Amino acid sequence: MAMLLAMYQKLRLVREKNQLTLDLTKYTSKVERITKQIERAQKRYTSLFSQLESQAKMMQSQATVMFQNMSGLGTNSVNPYSYTGLNGFVANIAGNMMLQGGYKYKDADGNECTLDAMDKSDVQKMMAEYQQYGRFIPKADPDNEGKYLQNQYENWSPEQVQAFMTAVQQGQFQEQQARMWTQEATRNYGNNVSIWLEAQKAQLEAEQDAVLEPLNYEETMMELEKTQAETRLQRINAQIQSYDQLVSQEAQNSAPKFGLG
Repeated sequence: MAMLLAMYQKLRLVREKNQLTLDLTKYTSKVERITKQIERAQKRYTSLFSQLESQAKMMQSQATVMFQNMSGLGTNSVNPYSYTGLNGFVANIAGNMMLQGGYKYKDADGNECTLDAMDKSDVQKMMAEYQQYGRFIPKADPDNEGKYLQNQYENWSPEQVQAFMTAVQQGQFQEQQARMWTQEATRNYGNNVSIWLEAQKAQLEAEQDAVLEPLNYEETMMELEKTQAETRLQRINAQIQSYDQLVSQEAQNSAPKFGLG
């Protein structure tokens, strides 16, 4: 009777073991599927965060170029190799001032005079001479070979040279102001971009949490059920082994001995 009961219990446990083995296969498959979903979601959001960073950098770079162009400091207006300081920005301002005329000066008698506007061709010649030599060609002293007259020039009047240098200084001052404005505008825009980026990241993080949280919860539950099934399977295997030993022992006890023992 004990052997039959043990065999019955063993068969019941074997059926439960088979079911648990099947369940474990399902749990493993589900966990793998959920893990892959989590990995795909994480990769997607990592890419989205990277895209946000790239977009912010591009916005900042484009804004810098835009502000430089707005202030007249674009790449075509500045010559980094000009040692005279007469780059495109300064030359444009100085040239316009010379074309407009109006420079005030006093003649030898102390009378206030106004310099007439210059022709465009003359202004271009002055620009070329100054850019080439960094100064204007002085007039040679006819009475002293190898000497030059003070404040006298080969191609221009002293008043024209003074007006030109004043215009250059004005252009350099305006260039400095333009650079300061550009830097301030770029800095302010950069702060706005940083605020925008943080807001976009926060929104994306919230979206990421909304996607990953249920997947992580489901994965945890599946892992828990899998662990419980594995623990139960270990106990069943131990019980089956015990019943096997019991059945074997009962079989030995009930076997005919034929007068032996």
